[in-house]
Amino acid sequence: MSEQTTKSLSISFRVDDGVIVHNNRVKIAKNVDATRVSYNVIYVQKDIRELYQEVFGEALEKYNAAQKRRDKKIPDYFEHICKSKKEKPFYEIVVEFGDEKTCGLKSGNWELAKEMLDNYMRSFEQRNPNLKVFNAVMHLDEATPHLHIDFVPVGHKAVRGLDVKNSMSAALREQGFTSSNKFKNEWVAWEEREQNVMTEILREHGLSRDVKNDKHEHLTVDEFKQRAANVEVIGRMNCQVNELKKKNSSDITAEEFELLKNQNDFLRSEIVGYRKQNAELTEKVSADFVSIDIYDDDKMQFIAAELTKRGIKFVEENTTLYVPEYAREQAFALAKSFNKENPLGIRERVKLDVDLLVYHSHDVNELFELLKRRGYEVKSGKYIAIKPPFGERFVRLKTLGDAYLPKNLVIRIADRNKFTDAVKAKFESANSFEKQFHITVMNMVIAIKSFRLPPKKLDNSKIYALKNDANIERLVQQLVTISEFHFTSREDMCAKAEELQAAGTDEAMRQLKRVREVIQTYDKIVGSDYISELIKAQQAEQAPQQAGKQPKSHNR
Repeated sequence: MSEQTTKSLSISFRVDDGVIVHNNRVKIAKNVDATRVSYNVIYVQKDIRELYQEVFGEALEKYNAAQKRRDKKIPDYFEHICKSKKEKPFYEIVVEFGDEKTCGLKSGNWELAKEMLDNYMRSFEQRNPNLKVFNAVMHLDEATPHLHIDFVPVGHKAVRGLDVKNSMSAALREQGFTSSNKFKNEWVAWEEREQNVMTEILREHGLSRDVKNDKHEHLTVDEFKQRAANVEVIGRMNCQVNELKKKNSSDITAEEFELLKNQNDFLRSEIVGYRKQNAELTEKVSADFVSIDIYDDDKMQFIAAELTKRGIKFVEENTTLYVPEYAREQAFALAKSFNKENPLGIRERVKLDVDLLVYHSHDVNELFELLKRRGYEVKSGKYIAIKPPFGERFVRLKTLGDAYLPKNLVIRIADRNKFTDAVKAKFESANSFEKQFHITVMNMVIAIKSFRLPPKKLDNSKIYALKNDANIERLVQQLVTISEFHFTSREDMCAKAEELQAAGTDEAMRQLKRVREVIQTYDKIVGSDYISELIKAQQAEQAPQQAGKQPKSHNR
């Protein structure tokens, strides 16, 4: 099955026990391909005790200060929760799109599944401000890509105990989820919302949700039992009622008459519910449309995408958005939540995708095919336009800048190997000490081209290219320092550092700073997986910027 032929994918959202040493690959299970462990994407790795201190520390001090009896004080809130019979120290969910057949390594949808999981993870904490994530990883070393998200629920203004405490029900209630009946509590309502988010992500990538096996797959056990019981009871009732209808009215007993009445009451309540639903839908369909002027293209894209997620119809014309009257305030709120200061607006993200895929393409047609595999739509004609999976409108290539015109893309593709060829040529004549840095540069290039390491521009005014990557340039400059001072070992660098420090002049201090940077980088290269550490640090740096991409502005 290829991405092009895939119409729908299943989703999986389940609660797990949460084995952190397994998630972080401290222990390697039999189903894990150890050669692919380095491909895993680590979003958060924080000690849970540190999180408890950060979130509950102040509340614990306040609680203990108010206790007159020593035995009522709680010395360690984490240990206290571990011993609790009501709450768990943390919760884990496992999230997955598709299965081994539809999203496995050989399915053609592996990268698509990664991208959709990344979309889900980067917006998780924004949707769930009361669920504090301390460990989150995307596993890419098993049969299918999937997420393990471990979090601590936080409730506020508790009547008993700490005023800020570990409580799943309180955390979800604060987020607006309620317990409508014994079959649908806050947790079930929250799960349904998260599954709907996953379904929306599928839709944004041109896919529908594949409901596998039974049509009731997404019911909880209690809901399924309740529905099955209701069906059985109503079935028996209908059989009895049909038999009663054959009798003369004078022969019907009081008990049988009550049965008829109960069925009528049930049908009446159903009709009332349908009428209410019909009235709400009619109101939406017949609503007047109001206009909202929006003069920023990225803001228009953002609002259009958010309205589509909410199922709200709208009409877009140049700088004007027409929305139903009932959705007017929602549109205004969305406009306010957008922030132009976001470093990666829709157009910038499109440009970055094109910039990276240039390195994977042999010609422009292959570039367009690779864009399609990442969820883009490509429209040919006088002006070629592309529509990203994270936007609602087509973007003409010529509006992105001269570098994105097809004729210039041809030149960029022809030159795509110049940087790596130059690194390889220098590697051949380098000494063994320099070669470690050259190898690190090439590993960094591989990580960037495989979308594992987020690109980081050295000069934001220029297009992204490997020679305009800040991390790569830093290593290149350190190689210049190594060559300038003819270093062949760490000992050489340390000796030079002592010499420069003793000199003490301004120029010597500037050189000392350069030498110390090289020493520091060298120690990281030989002491750990430098690229993995860089990936982790850069993703942690960019996560707050990309979680939801909804910075604030007061202009509409």
